[in-house]
Amino acid sequence: MAQTSTASSGSAKAEVALNQGDYAAAIELLEAELKISPGTETHALLGLAYFQKQEYTLASQQYSAAVEGDPGNGDYQDMLALAQANADAVVNEFVPELHYFDRDALLAPPEPEPLPEPPVISKPPPTLHRVIQLALGNALGVVGTRFFNAATRAVGWFGYRDAVWTNWYHRPKVLGILTLAHMRDVLNEHNLGTSYPRDGSLTGFQKPGAVEPPAGAARFRTADGSWNNLADPKEGAAGTRFLRNVEMAEIQPETGEKLLTPNPREISRTFFTREGPMKEVPFLNMLAACWIQFMNSDWVNHGEIYFDDVIEVPLTEDDPARKRYRQEKMLIGKTQADPTRLPEGEPAAQSAINEVTHWWDGSQIYGSDQATQDRLRSFSGGKLRLNEDGTLPLDSKGLEETGFNRNWWVGQSLLHTLFAREHNAICDHLQDAYPDWNDNQLFNVARLVNAAVMAKIHTVEWTPAILPNPALDAGLKANWYGLLTNLLRRGKGRKTVADINVHNPELGGVVGNPIKKHGQGFGLTEEFVEIYRLHSLLPETLDLRRRNAPDDVEQLRFPASRQSGSAKITRRYPMSDLLFSFGTQHPGQLVLNNYPRFMQELSIPGNPFFDMGTVDIVRARERGIPRYNEFRRQLGLNPIRTFMDLTDDAEQVRKLRNVYGTDHEAVERLDLLVGTLAEGHRPTGFGFGETMFQVFILNATRRLQADRFYTDCYNEEVYTAEGLRWIDDTDFKTVILRHHPELAATGLANIKNAFEPWDEPGAEGRLRPERHPLRACDRDIKGDPWAVEARRHHL
Repeated sequence: MAQTSTASSGSAKAEVALNQGDYAAAIELLEAELKISPGTETHALLGLAYFQKQEYTLASQQYSAAVEGDPGNGDYQDMLALAQANADAVVNEFVPELHYFDRDALLAPPEPEPLPEPPVISKPPPTLHRVIQLALGNALGVVGTRFFNAATRAVGWFGYRDAVWTNWYHRPKVLGILTLAHMRDVLNEHNLGTSYPRDGSLTGFQKPGAVEPPAGAARFRTADGSWNNLADPKEGAAGTRFLRNVEMAEIQPETGEKLLTPNPREISRTFFTREGPMKEVPFLNMLAACWIQFMNSDWVNHGEIYFDDVIEVPLTEDDPARKRYRQEKMLIGKTQADPTRLPEGEPAAQSAINEVTHWWDGSQIYGSDQATQDRLRSFSGGKLRLNEDGTLPLDSKGLEETGFNRNWWVGQSLLHTLFAREHNAICDHLQDAYPDWNDNQLFNVARLVNAAVMAKIHTVEWTPAILPNPALDAGLKANWYGLLTNLLRRGKGRKTVADINVHNPELGGVVGNPIKKHGQGFGLTEEFVEIYRLHSLLPETLDLRRRNAPDDVEQLRFPASRQSGSAKITRRYPMSDLLFSFGTQHPGQLVLNNYPRFMQELSIPGNPFFDMGTVDIVRARERGIPRYNEFRRQLGLNPIRTFMDLTDDAEQVRKLRNVYGTDHEAVERLDLLVGTLAEGHRPTGFGFGETMFQVFILNATRRLQADRFYTDCYNEEVYTAEGLRWIDDTDFKTVILRHHPELAATGLANIKNAFEPWDEPGAEGRLRPERHPLRACDRDIKGDPWAVEARRHHL
């Protein structure tokens, strides 16, 4: 009896220590108790103490003992699986190493970078035929510009909004395209704002004329994105501010009670938690989910959060996490402050720094600083370092070495490896054409070409795949090729810069035509960051299969694929099998109650319990993003009047009223992410709604049109004729098959767009239209050399 009493006393003290967050004391008490009186609950409590200390291997050992003692306890089983996955992935390690922005470094002028002397590319003098082509392109550009300006103004006169929702997709295709162009014009006129004071200084508070461009900057991208604009050296560079797409007066960071009202964790539990199996997107594969994170890694990141300055989100009494983790609140580190803010004269109440370059320059592959870029290079033949088997080298933490590896998992490893190989293949191609080029020249031109390949894939393949609407598909191809090329050329016959290149962004395409910034220097925006919260695309488990045995599936819990867990997977599965696995698994729909459960109980360094759904809500409020209705007003859309405008789902309306209220101000409290996921009135074929799309149509063109390497410098002198042909001849499927030709024997051979499911035709010899809607948008597959079967089964 004395032992039992002592054991009970030890458990009680340990529980008090756990509840107070004194995990070291709890471990000491529970280990002592186990020596006296082993018990299932004691093992579980000790497992939790180790879990909270981020000692996941020890935690898994204790939870394993608890499961052995109580095999039917689902909570013990879940915590065991999470602890094991965290231990395998070593998620307690900071990736990259913890560091914060430094004011002096951010304000310093850009450092001269070791760019090469531009190679001399001999060009014959233009023939009379070529002179006529150029003159005709200029003349058609003048006429085309006047025509399109008049046409979009005429269409704009009729408007594009009904009582609440836009109506462009109800119009005939040509009118729909013109309406989209008008919507973009309106946004360019009203929604491009700076985050910097208009005090005469340049981006990043640089002084005009203070530094000269380094040699080679006119022809090559720098590592940190500086000198894209030779007159404004830090425009779009890493370490400069996010810009804004809303009025500065509407940037009102929320604090105190307003920041936590309604409770962000309750919003996550109510509107995000998956109810039953994941709702799948039938017309996409998991490579589409990987791709958008791959692109975001190139574009935006706020850097490390604070761990000693946190937002405390209360956990309600009925929150299961309260019992599971023995804590009453969730801690969220605040967004890193902008150390360059002035004591007065700032245009907005908040600003933040982008850790990576704003440009579409492949920085996720190459890095956003010179030291990272140098570390990744082989300095031989222009190539990046790869292992003999074509995989990325590993660092001391067991992670793949690449330009950006925050939030790393095996899906990112796939794409980073693939495009590192693509870079090296481009180097070989250039070396064959220019055997006298040195390593630096090969590297920098190959980078230009590789970045353009990625930009092209995103523009004409990924975006139409997730938004398979005929008018939008045509509009996006017009962004890259121009309407004339899109109309007159098919498949591989399309050239980004046509022989007669019409100097008009609609007829001749944005790429290869003159740069245009609409009066505002380029930078990505906080609103752009906010619309790409697409976590609902991710499944709970990855279905890993081998292409020669597709029915033999290993279901791997997603957390086990994170950080160093990625390389452990790529050691077991060849890259081609992983690509096949992702090509045949579906992502989740971007709707309410379809958020991955594992992301609601994520472990990150310094914080074992981190609900990303809660974080998504907090970040928008914290960073001064207007809530849903005001966000719509700011972007020229009509606000919803009631929750019934938002969705026809009566149950969702009931939940919205329950959380946000029933008074006349309830809809004004609606959070942006909840509203966008709830939108039941979406353009035809869209995987997400029109509010997100508004920011998208503004930035989809601007990312290309404001970058001289896609406009004024997109020519043979900079990219070489061989580089331009490489871009024209390449799509995502080409990249995959160039490096993994064995995948031509899979369902990839039957499709044109590699983001579609890699299906085999059905019994009738056709692919199902609901799984391949892009065929209704673009029926041309004749130019695809890999599509022999697809031609035979053409819908």
